[in-house]
Amino acid sequence: MRGRGEVRSQKLEARSQKWGFRTAVVGLLALGLALAGEVKVAAGARPVDVSIIRRVDVAYYPVTKQGPLEFDVEGPCWLRVYTRLWWPAGADGLLKYGLSLWQDDVERPVSFETGLSTSSFGPGDRKVGEWRSFYVQVPEGKSHYRLAVTSGPAETVGVRLALQSPRPGRQAAIAGARELVLADGRDTSRLWELATGQAATLELVGPCRVRVRTRLSFDPGLPGVQNFVLAAREGKSLLVRGNMKAARSPSATYVNEPGLIPSTERVLKFSLPSGRHELTLMLSGTLAKSGAVAVEVIAAEKYE
Repeated sequence: MRGRGEVRSQKLEARSQKWGFRTAVVGLLALGLALAGEVKVAAGARPVDVSIIRRVDVAYYPVTKQGPLEFDVEGPCWLRVYTRLWWPAGADGLLKYGLSLWQDDVERPVSFETGLSTSSFGPGDRKVGEWRSFYVQVPEGKSHYRLAVTSGPAETVGVRLALQSPRPGRQAAIAGARELVLADGRDTSRLWELATGQAATLELVGPCRVRVRTRLSFDPGLPGVQNFVLAAREGKSLLVRGNMKAARSPSATYVNEPGLIPSTERVLKFSLPSGRHELTLMLSGTLAKSGAVAVEVIAAEKYE
């Protein structure tokens, strides 16, 4: 294995009779949090080329229910799994499909909705969907994975594997809210206090994805596990509502508020279209008097 941040490539031979594809090289780049990483796809799996804008050919593995993709990853690292639906003949609009990623006996189901790509195509000018992706945090050592299609209008989904870490988000401040400094081990971060039953207002500019990292604040007399609801609204419209449950964190503290104990973290995610958005966040449904949130804004990606 070469040093951190270097490209590890493996030359893969295409199966000419069934797919008519040429030899491709899969480049896997370790970024960000990827301290080490290597992906080894099981013998027998063969990639195919998907041509994207500017006619750059990128190797995708065809995956089906009966033909899952098996691979090993040497961690610790982040793995990003790109997927493209092999577009069914005559279909239009948005289509949904699902996959399951297995690590030993642990299943992680994922599902996506995609439209037809206008700039990318598969072998023989086959139509494909716009790419959709998800991340896997791979632990230290070698991990074995199996990925299979579970649902959708087409038998096949193309899959590309890349060693990439999630992009960091830009944190948005909440006007008028008190800042709390969270310490968890050696890590520190800023959160904004959210009083139960009181709306907090913030302004964001889209298009973007929003990730709200949330912790309840336990006082000494509050019992062990608490239910709570976190809702995000724009005007009178409810954007997203999360029903969550949290207990005291065994390791986190508020540096500037030692009388409160932060809970374990829970996350609420949603997306915003183009334009300026004035949002409200509200915490409810709990005996806790307050919580704390970090609102992270992640720029929207261009799907091709």
